[in-house]
Amino acid sequence: MDITALIEEIELIAGAGDAGDALDLVKRLLRTEQVEWAIEIRRSVRKGELDREKLIASGETLRQRAIQHREQARRDLMAATRALLRGGGDDVITRGALALAPFI
Repeated sequence: MDITALIEEIELIAGAGDAGDALDLVKRLLRTEQVEWAIEIRRSVRKGELDREKLIASGETLRQRAIQHREQARRDLMAATRALLRGGGDDVITRGALALAPFI
C-alpha cells in the first residue's frame, strides 16, 4: 500500500470507522510486510476502542516520514548527479545526467 492511499484510509477510519476497521488495516499492512506502519496504526486501538486522535497523529507521523524520505532521496540523487558530472567523461550517461540536473 502506498503512503497516499494509507493516509487516506487512516483519515476515513478516523472519521467514520471503528476499532475493527483499524485492526483490519493493520492486518493488511502486516501481510505486505509494512510492519512499521502497522505498529503506528495498532497503537491507536486500546481495549477494543479506537482513539481517533491518536490515529490521526499516526497518519501525520507517517506523512512527515514520507516527506523526509522523499527529501533525502532528492538530496542523494542531486549528490550522485553532481559526482557523475564531475567525474564522468563525455558519454551517454554523463549527457543524460547533465540533461536531468536542472529538474532535480
